[in-house]
Amino acid sequence: MGVTVVPDASVAPFGEGIWTVDGPQALDMGLTFTTRMAIIKAPGDGLWICDPVSVNDATRAQIDALGPVECLVTSTQRHIWRLETWHQMYPKAKLWTCGNVPKRLRTLPYDGVVGDEPLWDGIQQVKFGGNRLLAEAWFFHEESRTLIVGDLLQANLPLPGHPISNLVFRLAGGAGPSAQVGRDLKMTFTDKAAARRSLARVMDWDFNRLILAHGPLVTDDAKTHLASAFTWLTSQEHASPTQ
Repeated sequence: MGVTVVPDASVAPFGEGIWTVDGPQALDMGLTFTTRMAIIKAPGDGLWICDPVSVNDATRAQIDALGPVECLVTSTQRHIWRLETWHQMYPKAKLWTCGNVPKRLRTLPYDGVVGDEPLWDGIQQVKFGGNRLLAEAWFFHEESRTLIVGDLLQANLPLPGHPISNLVFRLAGGAGPSAQVGRDLKMTFTDKAAARRSLARVMDWDFNRLILAHGPLVTDDAKTHLASAFTWLTSQEHASPTQ
């Protein structure tokens, strides 16, 4: 199973019509996370960007060289904060969220909320069900056979100089190198049957690679990674009709 880490903030190809950008580390709820966004070339040469990260002028110039930014999407409510800055940089780009917009950002001109129905050619999507606290959508880029995931699945590698974050990730089950669902997130799923239905839809997609917002890039055999990360949900122990 191939896993690689992009070491800098440049635009890095990840397949036919898809790129990644590793942004700076971000502090959230007292913990330090790596950040990553995905860029997809849409029909007509416009760019679809998922979970935009902070970028410098040089990286922005690389993005602009790929094509015009037409759509900005956040896969999870925790990634919406940078949407305001990106809207200022690309005011003509359409804005899509997965829901649960913080009050301070409700004045942005959103075009809609991501659900289960496809919105863009060549990109499938699922709004992951079963959790009232976490609003998250997963995306599948058909051309490159790539699955894009926000916060639900993480593989946080040890970060030099951040012992507390590293310890919390190890204890909570969000440490790398293998992608997994943290223990705290597992506890927030109140409707496991709905979650299994969402996972089943994802597993039906023909993906082989995985872009994590928080963790290494998975370059092959991504379905094995995903199946392993969700045994807590799919095992017989959790598969009773009442759940």
